[in-house]
Amino acid sequence: MSPAADTRADDLSAAELVRTRDRDRYWSALFAADAARPALLALYAFNAELNHVLAVAREPLAGQIRLKWWRDAIESGATGEKTGNPVADALKAAVAAHNLPRERLLAMVDARVPELFGDSPADNAEFAGLIEDSQGALFELAAAALGDRSDTTKDAAREAGLALGVIETLRALPFSVAHGRLPLPFALLEAKGVDFEAMALGEVSPKLRAALTELRADAALALQRFRVKQANIAPHARAAFLPLALVEPYLQAMAAPNFHPLRDSVTLNPLGRFWRIWRAARRNKL
Repeated sequence: MSPAADTRADDLSAAELVRTRDRDRYWSALFAADAARPALLALYAFNAELNHVLAVAREPLAGQIRLKWWRDAIESGATGEKTGNPVADALKAAVAAHNLPRERLLAMVDARVPELFGDSPADNAEFAGLIEDSQGALFELAAAALGDRSDTTKDAAREAGLALGVIETLRALPFSVAHGRLPLPFALLEAKGVDFEAMALGEVSPKLRAALTELRADAALALQRFRVKQANIAPHARAAFLPLALVEPYLQAMAAPNFHPLRDSVTLNPLGRFWRIWRAARRNKL
């Protein structure tokens, strides 16, 4: 197989993985410029693979080994050697083609380690920091792949990451708690008087609901701050932020009186999700 065909096969593998595991970001990438779309899908596939490590690791050590593999693959990217993993090779090609900062990719890997070991963030600041190094870094890298590396766009990416990162953390909460993980700020839960043993058993108290309401409010405020900053994002880079079109409907679904945050993982109608992403792309703003 020629190098060009080999690269094309890696790109197709990455795209298929995103289409299967993260349809919202797959749809968002369709509205990006053709030349940058493979890089976006490689970044999104990489993110999906990191999430998959958390989902399938039965023991922290096994997950840590897998995360270490990704770290090594990123750090060895300058050699140009193939890893044999199509997502890793697509990611390395994206880094080379768009001069993406490897330190932000490494931050995405390291941000998964605390949850893997069941370590809760100590407080809201640590919680936000982990999200900035995962979802925030992903938005920043996606914007860079689309040609916008400005400091104002990095600031917008930080707010975007917080908005969507809180949502994704809360959507995954039933799975996390069922597997003995608590990826929420410990100090916040303690201040609200949450009964951790009852929570581990899947019991939802008014105190827990109050803590989750506060986190959802943080996400809503981050989305508002992003909207103030989005005018400074280069128009050709705004496709990187299209997944934010779903933050508000997810927040609304989680605020429903009959929503059980430790049992229900919020899902939205696929057609409705696509329509929101399409509308945001058509308007070129969120």
